[in-house]
Order: sequence, then structure tokens, then C-alpha cells
Amino acid sequence: MTAPAATLAPDGLARAFGARTAAVEGGHREWTGGSRTASGAGRFRHQGRDFTAYQAAFILRTGREPIGSVRPTCDYPRCCEPAHADDQATRQRDRAALAAVVGMAHRPPSCDHDQAVHGRHRADGKRYCNACNNPAADGCGHGNPTCGRPDARPYPCGPRCEEHQPSRTRPYRTAP
Repeated sequence: MTAPAATLAPDGLARAFGARTAAVEGGHREWTGGSRTASGAGRFRHQGRDFTAYQAAFILRTGREPIGSVRPTCDYPRCCEPAHADDQATRQRDRAALAAVVGMAHRPPSCDHDQAVHGRHRADGKRYCNACNNPAADGCGHGNPTCGRPDARPYPCGPRCEEHQPSRTRPYRTAP
């Protein structure tokens, strides 16, 4: 396990985390503690506060609280190695850097949302508006089908117009 960062990690967090994890081949770490979240990630309580294994790993590596959800960056199932845990802000920064390196041309957003707040990047580097694609998730009252488009179609995630349809269903075009 990597050494804990100096500042914000609560006293004894590294010891409590280390007692509930075990190193495995390939530089990964598995959760051996008993309690798990619904998704299978480790969960424990330390000094009156609940932590997931991912949150604790991230705090130990960076010394700061995570912004958004923390997930492993490797392909090992439910890996909780501190070097493999990134928060949402870090993943978005990395995806934006990937898009810049690859030279992806971005079309300007067609919505009125502030992209500094709602702009996100998919794993492949493509940009999207989180407020339009997940209107209930962030409490934004804008997005589909309230974008006013009459050609909204039903999807499992809710009605979407052609421009805002889920990425895995694109392209969905009507016959001319």
C-alpha cells in the first residue's frame, strides 16, 4: 500500500484500511473486511464516519476529500489500491486531456447550461451535458424533454430528442 498523504487523512485511517484489505498480484488490492455496499465495494466505519474502500483509498493517496464518486481506474474487479482510485473531478480532467491530445473537435453545446458546471467527458473523450442527459440526477429543471423539441422518443432513461439521445443508441435517424 502506498504511504498516506500528510494532511487530511484521519488518524488511524491507513491502519484501519490496511487491516481490511490484502495486496494481490498485479499491484491490486482486494477488500477482505466483511461489510460491502450494494455494488460490492468495501465499506467500514472509522472514528464515527462511514467510508467506502474507494473513498478511504483516495483520501490516503491524495490527502483530500473526493469530489463526486470514487471508482477504481484499473480493470481489476473492485480494486481498492490507493494508486488506482480516482474521484469524478480527476476522471473528468483526464478525459478532457485525452480529448485535447487526440485532437477531438467539439461542437458547441446546443443547450443553455453552463458547461463549466455541467460539462462532462465520456471515457472515449466525447463531451456531453450532464444536466441534459441526467436531469433528475443533479436537480436541474432543464434538459429533455423540456428542450422543446417535438421529436422526443422514449428510452429507458427517459424521453430524449435526436440531439440528446443516449450515446449507445446513436445514430438514430428517421427516414427523410
